Amino acid sequence: MPDASPDREAVTRQLGREPRPFRVAARCPFGTPSVIENERARNMPTSFWVTCPSLVAEISRVESTGGVREAGEAVGEEAVEAIHEEHRALYGTRVAGVREGGNVKCLHAFTALQLSGAIPNAVAEWTLGRLERPYPENACCTRVFEEQKS
Repeated sequence: MPDASPDREAVTRQLGREPRPFRVAARCPFGTPSVIENERARNMPTSFWVTCPSLVAEISRVESTGGVREAGEAVGEEAVEAIHEEHRALYGTRVAGVREGGNVKCLHAFTALQLSGAIPNAVAEWTLGRLERPYPENACCTRVFEEQKS
């Protein structure tokens, strides 16, 4: 999978570690990677990751207030199961490594699928509708962080 050097550097800063091979699947409004698609590996069930620190924090805020349970209830077990099965058909695993049932385990994983365009889904739509400010208004959070370190 191709990963251009500036993108690799940005994702390394975002994750706080060297990433495995990836491709950029979505970008923030400032052009920095916000979602990556991981190279297929048996020990990594999550195909797509949200990497943008602001977006990660906003989704985490929703999760921390009961969002995983609420999203599952709002979308319904049958619809969630259909998303898992579509993911299994395309990528060989269920979303975020969920073993069985129409369960939501991680709002980040469902949202990454949506933002990448891989699998538009109701869990991500529910999540995105609850984000107050997914991206900063005036500057890229990854670039600002790097400038503050210099």
